[in-house]
Amino acid sequence: RRGEGSLHPLPKGRGIRDPLRSRCNKEYVDAIDISNNIPISEEDLKKAMEKVSETSKNMNVLKETDKEKIVSFKKDDGSIAYVISWADEKNPNRTNFAFVDQSELVSKKLISTASLNDSSAVATVISAAKVSFWNGSYLETYGSATTGGVHIHFSAKDGLWLAGGAATAAVLLGIILDGPLPFGDAIGALVAFGIATFYWAESNSDNSIDVSIPYANALQYPLTGHVSMKIGSHWYTI
Repeated sequence: RRGEGSLHPLPKGRGIRDPLRSRCNKEYVDAIDISNNIPISEEDLKKAMEKVSETSKNMNVLKETDKEKIVSFKKDDGSIAYVISWADEKNPNRTNFAFVDQSELVSKKLISTASLNDSSAVATVISAAKVSFWNGSYLETYGSATTGGVHIHFSAKDGLWLAGGAATAAVLLGIILDGPLPFGDAIGALVAFGIATFYWAESNSDNSIDVSIPYANALQYPLTGHVSMKIGSHWYTI
């Protein structure tokens, strides 16, 4: 796989074979610094965060309840899209999410062009048709408040889009992580940066990709500005 030579696996016996099993605090001590593998400067990260801040100004919450959230945003090309996240009916620890282009709503004849400015109508349509837009991406919490964390699975389609490195990707991940993960709104930008950098080396055989972040690691963000996370099969500090 491309990039494998620049990655450092955990010592035998200490890695996590499955993102939903055998997690504990000792695992993240083996996290490696991303700067040791690919030259990403603090200035690059600063610029990325500034872009995220600018992009977030174009977001609009269309609907928010305990079980569902729909947000509109402007993509890098200027077009409008939406992200919807909702509680999984069968798994209380899981939140599913999907990205929807405004053009899809019209092309699938779910709403008329004239009604696109009606936020309530758009939210109703997206909510009703969310399963048809879902590619299988989800966020799942695991463990306790001290030894647990979040595991995010991105489908092949969503993973490829995130790998493009769009500034909007960072904002959307912030929306998805805000709540389930401490400082998730800010950490979303780091996750997006990591996926854009390591997608081709760490994606699964079906082109999906998994990311895991322990709560304890997320709590270090205000102190260091960085977070250790598992992308694919390896740990990185971003």
